[in-house]
Amino acid sequence: MSESSEPEIFGRIREDGDIDVLHYESGEAVTRIDASVYPVGSDLSARWEHAAGIVLTREDAEKIGLYLEES
Repeated sequence: MSESSEPEIFGRIREDGDIDVLHYESGEAVTRIDASVYPVGSDLSARWEHAAGIVLTREDAEKIGLYLEES
């Protein structure tokens, strides 16, 4: 995250309750986060590249302080 007051990424809640992690500027999927969480269905932490984008459980999204966009 940058030093500005606005975060660079946010979470969008999916119908299944999991969270898509997206870039604020472009809306594109985030493929890597410097955080100790594991994307849904992955054995590799979010610190590794996830080409299809990162999906987190709500618990993990809240754990890292991700702003969640309610639908």
